[in-house]
Amino acid sequence: MKNMNKEIINSEEFDLICKYIKIRYESNVSQRELARRIGMAQSTIARMEKNLHSMSIGNFTKLLSALGYKLEIIEQEE
Repeated sequence: MKNMNKEIINSEEFDLICKYIKIRYESNVSQRELARRIGMAQSTIARMEKNLHSMSIGNFTKLLSALGYKLEIIEQEE
């Protein structure tokens, strides 16, 4: 994704944000519309997407839920 600085956050968080952005784009939902759906400032979503702000897991799961997705924990393969 453009404008993302991978050094600010760890690679797992970077990957999650990239996947979330892809889902948002494919769902054709703007940051403004998503923010309206969950009662969050559009600027908060923009900062998270540009990797300038690490979002809480609660807010991240709200974003995903508003797009019809959920976050799961799965055991790592060894």
